[in-house]
Amino acid sequence: MSETWLFLSPLELQNNPVCLDREAVRHIRALRLREGDPLFLSDGRGRTWRARLEGTAAQGVRAFLLEELVRHNEPPLHVTLLAAITKGEKMDQMVRGAVELGVKEIIPVLTSRTVVQLPPAKREEKTARWQKIAMAAASVCRRSYLPRIHHPLDFSELPALLAAKELVIVPWEGERERGLLALLKSIAVPPREVFIFTGPEGGFSGAEMAKLNELTPVSPVSLGPRILSAQTAPLTVLSVIMALWGDLG
Repeated sequence: MSETWLFLSPLELQNNPVCLDREAVRHIRALRLREGDPLFLSDGRGRTWRARLEGTAAQGVRAFLLEELVRHNEPPLHVTLLAAITKGEKMDQMVRGAVELGVKEIIPVLTSRTVVQLPPAKREEKTARWQKIAMAAASVCRRSYLPRIHHPLDFSELPALLAAKELVIVPWEGERERGLLALLKSIAVPPREVFIFTGPEGGFSGAEMAKLNELTPVSPVSLGPRILSAQTAPLTVLSVIMALWGDLG
């Protein structure tokens, strides 16, 4: 039987046995787990327990915590991905892949060329959807930290956010002199936190890049001679960073 990995709030995991919430119960029933089956419960903040399923539907579904595990499955680097929102399922795929690669936070961004323009009323709904996708991906790859999906931001909100950061990597097809790998190798002491900001299908506008280039922490980089798609570029940058500074390979 494959491992069943569930995320619960730290507050819920203060009790033993643990009363499982509705989403966890739905997942358990979909997997047809039975009383006595093993499972793993994580608080999404780095702590994980081995547990045993107990209780019935009439009594409420519970899990008995057996032991806390010591796990080293989180990268030492805190990566926040700012990604322009892409259309269709592309954003879902990007969120899923980024979580598997070890991202800590994702901030969806609306730029001038973003095809999907979300009105404020729709942003909460989309954020909840992407957070569920992140949770499912984190469960599949057995993460002990649940990445946070922030509410979408408008591009105009970003300069104030990024100005005080240490390193902001911006893949840009207009960069001709410095590649991603060259930038990373030029940094003698890897930072503890890195921000990646990738554009939409049509790329950043000239005005947006001019604004980003005014910020000291921003480093535009080339990803090579081919133009990568909006959902491929962030995963490429994240993979290279995790290979050099994280725990990928």
